[in-house]
Amino acid sequence: MTSSNSADQAFDSWAKDDRADGMENEHWPFVKQAFDLIPNNSGDYLEIGVGTGYAIRYMANHQFSRGRCFGLDISSEMAGLAKQRCQEFKNISIEHADFLARDFSDLQKFSLIFSMEVFYYFPDIQKGLDKASSLLQPGGQLWVLLDYYKENKITHDWPEKYQIPIRSWSMADYRNGFIDAGFSKVEQRQFIDAQNNISNPSDFGTLCTFGIKPE
Repeated sequence: MTSSNSADQAFDSWAKDDRADGMENEHWPFVKQAFDLIPNNSGDYLEIGVGTGYAIRYMANHQFSRGRCFGLDISSEMAGLAKQRCQEFKNISIEHADFLARDFSDLQKFSLIFSMEVFYYFPDIQKGLDKASSLLQPGGQLWVLLDYYKENKITHDWPEKYQIPIRSWSMADYRNGFIDAGFSKVEQRQFIDAQNNISNPSDFGTLCTFGIKPE
């Protein structure tokens, strides 16, 4: 992999080998902790960066079983993989698309938008938060989970390791970004995997930032 690799090229490659399923296995313990905090909803759910489709499948079968679930992935290979693995769900629609470029005027406003390990790939993180806010109905929620942030030192080598352009924000940056995007009741948590005996969230933990679009 060279420095010219973009996120879509990297994820296309990962979808073709066992790294896609490896990411699913690594992310699920943290995604599940977030999902456990989200109540049932009969509205529309949007997932940015569906990967293999593991999270959107869960939502379509649980909290949004009476709603509709839409998923995007910038990688055509990942989107194709997710479509294949979600084909039995009538309430799931997945497409290959760039979230920042996608025109959502054909869809209703969403009641919840979720992403795992996506926002730091955006050239402009604030633009991503602003767009998410514009797509939510009043009272809708945005949940952003990620491992790459300034306080999480073990991820600081990712730009060199993966050779993909990513942007480093702190916990305060994400909180302030949510507020600047118009969200209220902004909260943050750091999820850790107890099975791996990780006891210090300041050294490792998936950062979860969530907020509500005012009524």
